[in-house]
Amino acid sequence: MGLLDDLDRGLVDLLFPRDCVVTQLPMEEGPRRHLSTTGALELIRIHDPRCSTCGHPFTGLMEGDRACPHCLDLHPAFNRAVCAFQAKGSARDIIHQIKYGRALYLADDLVDAALEDQDFKRHLSGSILVPVPLHARRLRDRGYNQTERIARALGQRLPGCEVQFLLAKHSETASQTRLDRAARRKNVAKAFALKPGQKIDPARRYVIIDDVLTTGATLHACAQVLRSAGAIAVDAAALAHG
Repeated sequence: MGLLDDLDRGLVDLLFPRDCVVTQLPMEEGPRRHLSTTGALELIRIHDPRCSTCGHPFTGLMEGDRACPHCLDLHPAFNRAVCAFQAKGSARDIIHQIKYGRALYLADDLVDAALEDQDFKRHLSGSILVPVPLHARRLRDRGYNQTERIARALGQRLPGCEVQFLLAKHSETASQTRLDRAARRKNVAKAFALKPGQKIDPARRYVIIDDVLTTGATLHACAQVLRSAGAIAVDAAALAHG
């Protein structure tokens, strides 16, 4: 997976003109290869007001700055998470294709669209991007880690950011998809560790990257590892929330 798949995709694009993954209409000229301007407008973006901790869109009265049903009982080890889209409709479908349908090339276009959100862009600025790792067995079965591709795409587009693969998942956990909030936290607790030989610079800000933030349990577990290793400023980000 990776370069060869991208080359194969380029050959397919040459033989068969591309359609937008959302509208299914022919792509116009522009920076993205598979997500048209019209298609990007169909993605449900997250705007303020949003939770200042987990980034979930908030439509009611917030008490203080951390009263959110999605993270109130989590007490996350990260300071703040920001997400660009709601994990609904076309955004959810694209992420599902990236994650399970081997359509890794769609990650670049979704990242490009996400960075049109200036709050999301500022949140990542100047940081070290740390993708959530997969367990070795799952990585072998899937053939790739979509979160690594997302982190690399973000790093390529954001001056001052760098990607570091600091974490390892040493415990194979059950899929989080069908677990409730409490079970998700228990499932990933102590599942991650700092890779041997890796060091943390306390003067730098670290942002843990995932494709989707649901309860924040995975990002919380990763943030705990970075903090235990000496990181002081730890944030999180995902392309979608939900």
